[in-house]
Amino acid sequence: MSTTKTAVRIQTLEAQVNALAQAWLYLAATMEMQCGAELETMERSLCAKRWPGAPQIDAEARHTLEWLCKELSAARRFREQRAAQAWADWRRG
Repeated sequence: MSTTKTAVRIQTLEAQVNALAQAWLYLAATMEMQCGAELETMERSLCAKRWPGAPQIDAEARHTLEWLCKELSAARRFREQRAAQAWADWRRG
């Protein structure tokens, strides 16, 4: 396979992985907001995930899971802060 075709395939895969990551974050946040799911346990499990049989992907896969969990946690904190601010504004009248 030529270098150009390989580069295009890698770029395509990166785009697909990024799209899947965004979809996962949206789905997880929706589960928290609309269903009341508490996903902290899932986040801890994901951050503990390892690929001992595939050391060539282990580090990058762990980094990606940690990033996803940090993004989900940050979105949760933002929603909580926004809700607290709305409550404070409502109480002030």
